[in-house]
Amino acid sequence: MVKTLQSYPQKELEQFSHLRDKTEQLRVAKIQHRLAVNPYPTVRESILGAFVEMYEPHLLPIMRMLLKKGYVVEKSSGFCGEGFNCQTLDGSFSIDFITINKLAKIGVKIHSRIQSKSMRFWPEIADLRTIQKKYLQIADVLPQRNGPPEPSLTSDAVEFRRTYVPSNATLKKKRLFEILQFNLQNKILSDVKKRLKTNPIPTQAEMALGMFMEMVEPQLREAILILYKKGYSTDVSGFIEKNDYQFIEGDFTLEPSVADKLIFIGVIVETNRSGYTRLQFLPDSPNLENIRDKWIKIASFFPKKGKRAQQSMTLRAREFRIKYRPS
Repeated sequence: MVKTLQSYPQKELEQFSHLRDKTEQLRVAKIQHRLAVNPYPTVRESILGAFVEMYEPHLLPIMRMLLKKGYVVEKSSGFCGEGFNCQTLDGSFSIDFITINKLAKIGVKIHSRIQSKSMRFWPEIADLRTIQKKYLQIADVLPQRNGPPEPSLTSDAVEFRRTYVPSNATLKKKRLFEILQFNLQNKILSDVKKRLKTNPIPTQAEMALGMFMEMVEPQLREAILILYKKGYSTDVSGFIEKNDYQFIEGDFTLEPSVADKLIFIGVIVETNRSGYTRLQFLPDSPNLENIRDKWIKIASFFPKKGKRAQQSMTLRAREFRIKYRPS
């Protein structure tokens, strides 16, 4: 029989509350020590989206065991409930009916949320060894997953990865690029909101491009306008999603001599049969000014066409012109 808050005597609830307080004090002390001596996440911690010290200590063996099975346990796991008489194991668990039935037989309930599940049980006594044994039973029941564990996508995990950067050079560079992309998207949202409030009328260049310049990533705005003034219209630009590459695409072609100059400075030039071109390069570092300067240098290689740039004909650009066409 699964216990409820009401089925616990007051004395037992006080024991659970006391045990939780002691556990939390230990956890907080470990976190403070970790941040003081080594605030750099390991590869495993980057996947978890948390330092291991952020987990309640009795959960660490279970977290490691399940990580080997392909599951990520969230740091929100552990004591739960109004009287802390409940234990929860939170994570993105893919559980079939057979597993659910096995868990039910050992007194574990499944609570589903939008992106994750929690497995809960109500211990008989306020004893960490007894509680840990139940967690080990749960870990034994969960089947081995194929492939490595996927990084946690909870808001706390995402924020952790934006806050704490690994010391490993490769991981550090990748994380800094992720942070830069996140900050750029926030910058665009802020700039567009301000532009619409202060001046929602597009310029001639913006009408042709089919976007306010504030909709372009900041490091590309100057280069996009240089290209437009030279007679080139671009459709999309910026960071490639889930990639550190920068790119520009547009309905234009380049002379071989111009393409060779771009290739010489590390730019990949791709043109399809219809004459649509993509330029892309991998920045040396997540430095916005350096990336901006590289784009301006790229734009400087483009010869002037001597005629007005054609309008971008993407669906987004056409919808922009309909919505914001000056009256």
